[in-house]
Amino acid sequence: MKIRNYYRNLGKSTAILSVKQGLTLVIPFLILGSFALLFKSFPYPPYQEFITAFLGGRILNILDAVYTITLGSLALLLTVTISLSFGRMSESNEAFYYAVTALVSYMAFCGGIMENEEYIFGPEWVFTAMCITMLSCALFRLSVRAARKFEAMHTVGAEYLFNLSILNLLPIVIITLLFAGAGVLLREWTGASNITNFGSFLSMKAFRHLSGNLSGALLYVFFSHVLWFFGIHGTNTLDAVAKRLFEPGVSVNQTLIAAGKMPTEIYSKSFMDIFVFIGGCGAALCLITALLIAAKKSHNRKLGKVAGISVLFNISEIAIFGFPVIFNPVMFVPFILTPLVFVLTSTFAMTMGLVPYVTRSVEWTVPVIFSGYEATGSVAGSVLQIVNLLIGTLIYIPFIRYSEEKQTRNFKEEVRQMTEDMDQGDESGRRPILLSDDYIHSYAAKTLAYDLKNELERGCLTLHYQVQMSADGGIYGAEALLRWNHPVAGYIAPPLIIQLASESGQLQALGNFILEKACTDIQKMNRVSDQSLRVSVNISPSQLEQKDWSRHVLDILSHYDFGKKQMVFEFTERVFLDHSEKVTGELENIRRNGIEISMDDFGMGHGSMVYLQDYFFEEVKLDGRLVRQLVDNERSRNIVSGIVDMAQTLKFHVVAEFVETEEQRDLLKEMGCKVFQGYYYGRPVPPEEFIKTYL
Repeated sequence: MKIRNYYRNLGKSTAILSVKQGLTLVIPFLILGSFALLFKSFPYPPYQEFITAFLGGRILNILDAVYTITLGSLALLLTVTISLSFGRMSESNEAFYYAVTALVSYMAFCGGIMENEEYIFGPEWVFTAMCITMLSCALFRLSVRAARKFEAMHTVGAEYLFNLSILNLLPIVIITLLFAGAGVLLREWTGASNITNFGSFLSMKAFRHLSGNLSGALLYVFFSHVLWFFGIHGTNTLDAVAKRLFEPGVSVNQTLIAAGKMPTEIYSKSFMDIFVFIGGCGAALCLITALLIAAKKSHNRKLGKVAGISVLFNISEIAIFGFPVIFNPVMFVPFILTPLVFVLTSTFAMTMGLVPYVTRSVEWTVPVIFSGYEATGSVAGSVLQIVNLLIGTLIYIPFIRYSEEKQTRNFKEEVRQMTEDMDQGDESGRRPILLSDDYIHSYAAKTLAYDLKNELERGCLTLHYQVQMSADGGIYGAEALLRWNHPVAGYIAPPLIIQLASESGQLQALGNFILEKACTDIQKMNRVSDQSLRVSVNISPSQLEQKDWSRHVLDILSHYDFGKKQMVFEFTERVFLDHSEKVTGELENIRRNGIEISMDDFGMGHGSMVYLQDYFFEEVKLDGRLVRQLVDNERSRNIVSGIVDMAQTLKFHVVAEFVETEEQRDLLKEMGCKVFQGYYYGRPVPPEEFIKTYL
């Protein structure tokens, strides 16, 4: 339990989250770079001749440029995205300085750009770049918080950005000098100009006693994939190791064959590319195949289709960054295990003489099946690849299913927590800002807000209708209630939908959708029955703040014929707290045009009675807390009796919500209440069911 809690807390740390988010943000550039690399290196000789000659090689130059600035600059991209993510979680207003400080620190550590023989932003430098990025961001956060204690750094009356720049001056100077000095000392100490690429340096030191045998192959595969799991380009970081251990293999076999002898070397770089890294690191083709077979989530199936093309040509970044595999503890086992199993199965097949040794170097972009045949000169090589592909897919499938189940549970829990936070905010009067970077579940909220946008555009939200019954047993009306059955989280609470729509700028679109849908449903009801019916639609207070709201609403209503059906707009008390001329004018305008007004949650708010002298209502709905406490609380009964008596004098209807028992209904009847709504009479149902049941 302690280990699980430790891992859970570690997963929520700024460092881990910033790496995860940074890797996710870089996906568009990975996709762009992957396809540029694919079109540049497509392993078909006539195509290569064509692309080299077409337009004088300009297309090839464009592809080279695109690859260089995307996949070829992976260290640069990750430095920016990880540091920005770190900054947004630490001090959102200063995220820019986190990114620039990390980039400057990295270049300072490497000794600049022009002075280096190597391109310090290439994939093989990712390990170094990520280490410097995380360390510089952590130091910057500490330095800035310490600098704030010095009041002399602040200039009263100066612009905000000027003060921010002065505040960050000293931390930036100290951190830049620190990393520049560390790089100089490290290079002088070792006497090597490229020691700052310490990922490659450390790997060569660690693997210096290994040889290109089975144990060396297994250790190389294991450590390269451990690096990949933490977002570090393992094969590039260990490229020097791979060259030392495995590059001579094919040449040795070719020399032996030329001398009339049998090949002796199983392990070579081509062996790794063709029989172990099927589809790239982690045997990504197996992952994609398993996704296409077992994934139930639409975004994972879509990932399988998008990444499948590049994975066929052994470009795996889209798959492992997008699923994600990186930092996903569920996927650690299959990601490491699958290529290790392939080393063993391929070694066994060649040792037993079932498959010839690799005797030809093959371009790493040659697709599976073709590469197996080309490397071994035998169909058996292709068969071995197919067998490995089947084994790897079977290894991945249960982990993909479990990972999806875990993703679903986590997302549902975050949505549930958001709903609870909203309820607590209503009680305290301080609702959380769900899309704020400071909110703990902000990324789940942003996911939900983005899903809401797509669902609105596709018209996937619905309205359900809860019947309102008269004391004499007849139908009084119905309340339209928003429903969103999210494909992952299930039904989302309407207040949460409204809050997300408001914060993400979709409130007007949501309000228009609800109104249009209600109008369409009322028109359907009118075609079936011409009896009188009042249909209530909830209107958010924020909607009234929109320009020409009532004019826009009336324009929508003018396109529908309701017959004897009456449209009623329900407003919460918050609307009536605003005594501005705009709110008053908007309400009066809709009343003049035949729309009735209902005040929701009446009786327990701040000054509910006072609003009666400033506004005209056709209806008030009793606060649910009054109805729930009616049986056991005499004061609740007295309040309800007073409201009913007042309603008779001021001539407005009273609707009792949350009527769930016969006893509640009977008490309300005795007090003179004549309209009821609640589970005792029926739950909210889709419009088709409402029409069939009640009309």
